[in-house]
Amino acid sequence: MDQTVLFGLAGVLAAAAPILFAAIGETISERAGVTNLSANGTILLAAMAGFAVATATDSVLLGFLTGALVGGLVALIIAFSSITLKQSQVAVGFVLALMCRDLSYFLGNSVMGLQGPTVPSLPIPLLKEIPVIGTIFFQHNLQVYASYLLILITYVWVFNTKNGLMLQGIGERPAAAYVRGANVNRMRYFYTIIGGALMG
Repeated sequence: MDQTVLFGLAGVLAAAAPILFAAIGETISERAGVTNLSANGTILLAAMAGFAVATATDSVLLGFLTGALVGGLVALIIAFSSITLKQSQVAVGFVLALMCRDLSYFLGNSVMGLQGPTVPSLPIPLLKEIPVIGTIFFQHNLQVYASYLLILITYVWVFNTKNGLMLQGIGERPAAAYVRGANVNRMRYFYTIIGGALMG
């Protein structure tokens, strides 16, 4: 296969990693019965905050943690509004998406044009030598590899563990989950915030 095509596919996979994190975060939140429609705004605001912190501290790790914190805080607002205040998830999510987007544009002006730290590539020995597959899948950074693992871990956890089945229960049949001893509201808060952190 042409090298340009291979590198193009590898680039698509690398660019998709943050979207995979966000998609899995939204999936977890929705499984818990809370639809977080602020995803696009959350991603923008978390990316801006993470980049600003990473640039200021020259630490990629602190940048990732900041993004997760921002995502979790936005999700906390969603959870409080929909679970405690019983407001429309659609309306709250839509408003927050717009607010986060505009806030990211406003605050992001101060860091535009700056060069932040990068996540170094970490080709996997032996696997990177596999024709075609090695170039596409095994010559990336830790974030991309983490997205591979997260897909597998989430699938196994949701469908094959007690906690995962309880997660599905509080989203699909909250009354039945309550009878089985689950604190539905507390668990919905927890999983919504976890989902938001993954979006960030």
